[in-house]
Amino acid sequence: MQSNLFVHITIDRRSTVVYNEQIKESIKALILDQVFYYKTLLPNPKMIANHLNIDYKYAKLAYDQLIQERYIRKIEDDQYEVSYFELTNYFFDRNVAIYDAIIALGLTPSIKCVEKKVVTLSVDEQKYMGFNPNDHNKYFYINRLYLGNMQPIMILENYLPMNIFPEIDQNFVGDEPLNAYLDQHYNIRAKLSHRTTQAVNLTSTLAKYLNERKNAASICSTNRVYDQNQVLIDFGRSHTISSYYFQALISKEEISEYYISR
Repeated sequence: MQSNLFVHITIDRRSTVVYNEQIKESIKALILDQVFYYKTLLPNPKMIANHLNIDYKYAKLAYDQLIQERYIRKIEDDQYEVSYFELTNYFFDRNVAIYDAIIALGLTPSIKCVEKKVVTLSVDEQKYMGFNPNDHNKYFYINRLYLGNMQPIMILENYLPMNIFPEIDQNFVGDEPLNAYLDQHYNIRAKLSHRTTQAVNLTSTLAKYLNERKNAASICSTNRVYDQNQVLIDFGRSHTISSYYFQALISKEEISEYYISR
């Protein structure tokens, strides 16, 4: 265990947020920001309590919550390590759909449509998303909550060009898997995904949808999806407080092959 790990884990004694929640969010943010990597050996709760000069129960409860959310695990002799493992670029280039990822986790997937409408985007907005402003400016916007066993996992908004998907606003219900719908109704398949992620704090609106508190650490991901003809068909932006989607969907053999090929 690195002795300097302590300096990263902090609390604010002036905050109204309880210590265990602050410790949990501090460690989670450090993991999401990749300050603490996979299998990093962490100070145990007693060490954290002594370092922060607080009651042991707060540190222990924070660690119990992190274990429950699968960010860390207890190994032996009261030792804890980071269990969160992310292969963002490699994993998402395979473009595994969220719906399928939830199934792969052994959960029952469902989708709740929060909002859907046709929007007009500015030239700057289209350029930021990667679309060509000369082609069109009308997009089908959908904002949906993905759940596993009725628990919220991710909220995702998508922008789809109306010139590529005519009448989708009239026919798309909102609770069906998007990739399968595009393939079935337009013969357009999501083939390649270019995604970037970062750790952010949840707004009050997003926190409400994800059953979290405002400013909780989360993963924000932006994604540009291309079809079989290398045409940009979808710009998406998601927020999640769960590491599940980024975690156990790749086999040990694939992980080994990935590192060998680098």
